[in-house]
Amino acid sequence: MTGFSLQTFGGKAPKIYSRLLPNDMATVATNVRLDTGRLEPWKGNASSSINATSPTNFTQIGVKTIFKHSSNIWIAVDKVVDILESPIAEDPHNRIYYSGFDIGGFSHPLMQIADQVDDNIFFRLGIPLAPNLATTPTLTPTSSSVSATETPSARSYIYTFVSAFGEEGQPSTAQTSQILSVFSDQTVTITFPVAPSGQHNLAKRRLYRTDADGTFRQVADIDIPSDESSSNLTTFVDNKTDAELGEPNETADFDPPPDSDATAHPEGHMEGLKSMNNGVFAGFAGKTVLFSVPFQPHAFPKKFQLTVQSPVVGLAPLSNGLMVLTKGKPVLVQGTDPASMAMVEIDSAQSCVSRRSIVDMGDFSVYASPDGLVLASESGVELITEQIFTRDHWQAFNPSSIHAYYWEGHYIGFYKISNTEKGGFVFDPRGGKNSFVDLSFYADAGFSDLENDELYLVVNNNFVEFASGSNLSYTWKSKEFYNARPINPAVAQVECDSYSPSVTFKLFADNSLKHTQTVTSADPFKLPSGYKENAFHVEVTGSVPINQIKVFESSEEIGNG
Repeated sequence: MTGFSLQTFGGKAPKIYSRLLPNDMATVATNVRLDTGRLEPWKGNASSSINATSPTNFTQIGVKTIFKHSSNIWIAVDKVVDILESPIAEDPHNRIYYSGFDIGGFSHPLMQIADQVDDNIFFRLGIPLAPNLATTPTLTPTSSSVSATETPSARSYIYTFVSAFGEEGQPSTAQTSQILSVFSDQTVTITFPVAPSGQHNLAKRRLYRTDADGTFRQVADIDIPSDESSSNLTTFVDNKTDAELGEPNETADFDPPPDSDATAHPEGHMEGLKSMNNGVFAGFAGKTVLFSVPFQPHAFPKKFQLTVQSPVVGLAPLSNGLMVLTKGKPVLVQGTDPASMAMVEIDSAQSCVSRRSIVDMGDFSVYASPDGLVLASESGVELITEQIFTRDHWQAFNPSSIHAYYWEGHYIGFYKISNTEKGGFVFDPRGGKNSFVDLSFYADAGFSDLENDELYLVVNNNFVEFASGSNLSYTWKSKEFYNARPINPAVAQVECDSYSPSVTFKLFADNSLKHTQTVTSADPFKLPSGYKENAFHVEVTGSVPINQIKVFESSEEIGNG
């Protein structure tokens, strides 16, 4: 029997010489889905009537980020932005968090409430440090009537800012020059400096004073008036006893996240915001990894910071920590308490070349390196396309341009070499011969909606649902089948469940096209004579599933193949 039969179909592995590929693997596999073993088309993208609420719309050229907050609130941004839901269950303010978003030329981490998405109202993430009291609090009366019979209490005052959402910042610094000796018949008047302006949404000051043990405890919340100014300062009269004081201050380390103030933060603003399993937000600035207080995403204490050897590209949350992906070696950070994270540099050269390529796949993440796709887990990192691509093959995708999304266990990636040369691919990290196939279209942005098991994309400025439309037209080209004895195949057969629309079959001998056939039935068809070659490929294009392909020297072999 001389010829070949294909009863299963696989994906690409350009690293392997075509002749040495397994019989059912491909040299071209575009828009083909191979989960069942037979050759099937991927479904195309279905158009959607959904449009973005803010700050732009999906049809604007250059959209790079889309995010679903709810069925009626979609966000589209023309920059690479990280967007997260609130870590607080049933957050009464329904907050959304951003990093990497420029407002007024400054890259501040931001927050907004979902009800104000339409209005493009944003607030800076983090509460500013309260400036020190400029004047010493005053006593009334200035002289006590009980000074001869009573020992005064020593008092010091600090205060914090509190936002309209209840977020509290760091306190002012207690001044030794402002320590007071207060008798029971005296009250204390505190005059506050002007509150800072800007997108802080500050609503109150929270005043603290020392108790008999020297612990700063809450005195009162004082509203910040809208007409406060240097000529109209806010004052408060403290007439409380120690027994009336409230909880101690616990926000001494509640640093706001780094912004683009180069003097205060030479490594730049925080970006790459990710949500971890324990209510902690993580981000990075330069070589510094930042962690928030659990369920307090406005506070990123400096004492929680970790420093890695190379500039950070992106973060990949894990079930028990975080993989820090850098321009050098990856770093595994383990733990659930941000105050006691353990950091280990992994001895691997697989740097990350694209933040947008990092995809959470469940128990692990996948990202693009200079050599291929890498699986990152708590066990370490692994180059999982090593058997598919050489470095040169992979570099042809311009891996720094790759952005990707999760869909039903698959890694759906897109790359861009130029405005006219771009495309997509599907990678199945579960391995096997079906791991990698190409897609014939490019998306500018995407969002994986796990709740509804949908992947939404922006393709040609249109908002679409991935793999929810009609069948795409596929192309699949086989490996090189080599015979030691030159042959002239005489007959071929393509078996499908349906031939509407028809399938196009091509036979190549020694890389030269010898025959093209429009296949409309399961009947065998003749191939041209008059030549003999050793090496053959077959190629099929169509949009209907193919069960089997046969190419032999005789009709009898077709029946037996």
